[in-house]
Amino acid sequence: MKNQHPLKWETIGDINELTRLTKEWNTLNNAVNHSSLFNSPYWLLNWAEQYWQSEWQLNLVTVRNNGDLIALAPFYIQPTKTIWGVKKLYLLGQGEPECAEIATEYSDILVAPEFKDKVLNKLAKILKSFNVDQILWKALLSQSTAKEIITIISAKSSISPATRYRVDCQSWSPDKLSKNMRSRYRRGINQLNKLEAKINWVQTEDVEHYWQVIKEFHQSRWQNKDKKGAFCSDEFNQFHKGLQKASPKSIAMSAIWVNDVPIALHYYFVDATTLYFYQSGWDESQYSNVSPGLILHLWTIDNNNKPYYDFMMGKTQGSYKAKFGTQQQPMYNITLTFSPIKVMMYRVLKKIKSILTKTNLKYR
Repeated sequence: MKNQHPLKWETIGDINELTRLTKEWNTLNNAVNHSSLFNSPYWLLNWAEQYWQSEWQLNLVTVRNNGDLIALAPFYIQPTKTIWGVKKLYLLGQGEPECAEIATEYSDILVAPEFKDKVLNKLAKILKSFNVDQILWKALLSQSTAKEIITIISAKSSISPATRYRVDCQSWSPDKLSKNMRSRYRRGINQLNKLEAKINWVQTEDVEHYWQVIKEFHQSRWQNKDKKGAFCSDEFNQFHKGLQKASPKSIAMSAIWVNDVPIALHYYFVDATTLYFYQSGWDESQYSNVSPGLILHLWTIDNNNKPYYDFMMGKTQGSYKAKFGTQQQPMYNITLTFSPIKVMMYRVLKKIKSILTKTNLKYR
């Protein structure tokens, strides 16, 4: 693309207008460095369909060169509801209620590489011009454009480090595992062989059925811990159902069967280069002793036809994901605070309200 005319900037405030950008948005996402499914219109428009609330304020910025979309910054604001409420700015795909969250990772601002120098400083100025108390961006890659813009903005920030755990399948082998891991793998495989178990991919037409199975496995595990689990949320389930319908090639599942009955399932997202591990479930009542989760990870890594197998974000220290011969890359959860006193007061009042609510429930 030739930069023959001044760049054209536009801010879109109507969430219903975004579908018209789908084709060129997807083209831009595929063209930029570090592109992924999570910054695609298929993911983010589906997220908006399930989670968008009428009081939220979209401020999605697009930049064009000679009519071509060369940058897209999906900002939106959750406005103040009370006098001490905190107005927060998120990237589209984040900020949904914790009890129903999808936990979108690798969120970013899409900018064609040859235009970065012309775009970043102005985007930073636009960000600073929003009348918000906080900017909250989670699970950012260290080399992301979003992280780069954060360094331009001056504000009190809180940075929580994390780590991306990713397997390079082209160079991976079981030899990269520890002696203990290799032993567990062999032992589990031997036990499964005695059960005449089968390990394979779930066919695309069967994904919807096995989604219900993994849901039952997962919920059973969380209920045993006296917790609800994400699968109890209607929005969570509708999001995944919508993604399966809108982009079926973005979904994959692998499974272990015994007597044609699934005993363990893994649920993945897929893009051009990567298989992303997202969710798992297994029959803990009968088969936990054969380490089905470990075996299914290792089988899927070994049979993955994409260059990478991505465990996604985990703790910087002590994560089980480090045991699979993964490459490790810095990630960040970042909060920029522009109104520290207001934020502090909001937290204090929120805590008082929570205590009063618990007290009232106790004495009813």
